[in-house]
Amino acid sequence: MVATAAYLTLLAGYSVRRSARTAHVALSCAAILTDIALVLTLQIQRNAVQTALAFKLSPLQQLHILFSTLALVLYFPTLYLGFRLYLGRAAGARSRLLHVRVATTALVFRSLGFAFMFSLLFKKT
Repeated sequence: MVATAAYLTLLAGYSVRRSARTAHVALSCAAILTDIALVLTLQIQRNAVQTALAFKLSPLQQLHILFSTLALVLYFPTLYLGFRLYLGRAAGARSRLLHVRVATTALVFRSLGFAFMFSLLFKKT
């Protein structure tokens, strides 16, 4: 449920990126920070990294991990580039384009990770 809420919040942030800059920043940050917190929680409670590295999950579950990990990695430059733009420390079309490209790629990976997340419901134990 937390992952679904974070994903929907991310989509909401994306949907207002042109019309409401402050809402875009707030929603996107909330979603990204929730995703990061979720990964940390899963690591603490379930040793998620060790489980993933054991390669005992199904191919669909491994795809979930791959896409979610790629999104997680891209969250950091997305936040960095986005805050530079928001705070006025980066200006110009080039800085904005770089943020848009990295953030959009992160969203695509997050969307794929979200879709494959449902394969975890059928995990063989």
